[in-house]
Amino acid sequence: MATVLNPPNGPMWTSPGAAPSVVSAAPTRRSRARSQWLILGAALTVLAGVLVAWGLGRAADRVDVVSLARPVPAGAVITADDLTVTPIAFDAPVTGLVPAASLAELVGRTTTIDLAPGTLLTVGMWADGTGLAAGETLVGALLPAGRFPARLVQGTTALAASLDASGAPIAVRVIESEITEQGALSVTVAAPQAVAVDVARLAATDQLVLLGLPTETSAG
Repeated sequence: MATVLNPPNGPMWTSPGAAPSVVSAAPTRRSRARSQWLILGAALTVLAGVLVAWGLGRAADRVDVVSLARPVPAGAVITADDLTVTPIAFDAPVTGLVPAASLAELVGRTTTIDLAPGTLLTVGMWADGTGLAAGETLVGALLPAGRFPARLVQGTTALAASLDASGAPIAVRVIESEITEQGALSVTVAAPQAVAVDVARLAATDQLVLLGLPTETSAG
């Protein structure tokens, strides 16, 4: 067994072969608190990474589609100013909506229903333009109230008749129509070339009456 000398006023000497002294102490409350904060910080870092990854994943499920920038009534011709682009997020396959890349293709089409601002355009809300078909001529007219049916919008098929009921009615298609401040109808119709002069004569002599027929849309 090693001998330990402890002089009163000198250093403690340990004989060769004695085990070195070891200092040990219980962890302080401060060190435990610091460890807890480190663990919490690591957990928050992991959570932030998960949230970023989730956000990027959700961003991949977004698509830009065409929507309405302002109100468009049924039968109106769609213009570029009527349209805008809206990003949407989706969790399942989306069908029927118009991608932003196809916005220009909608210009010139005719709306089939009243459309409010913010509406996402889907198949069925428009029809192909009602341009002139072969053998048709444009005829313009201004009809006072009572000489035309309500909602005689673009694409509507009508009968052009004489106010005195003389002559056979002529089937025409409405190309453009607008109600004036006085309640009259400013209208342009497509009439068969063979009878277009007859329709124009009725319009010029204030004898034209338009009678409504079931709505049709032209295939273009």
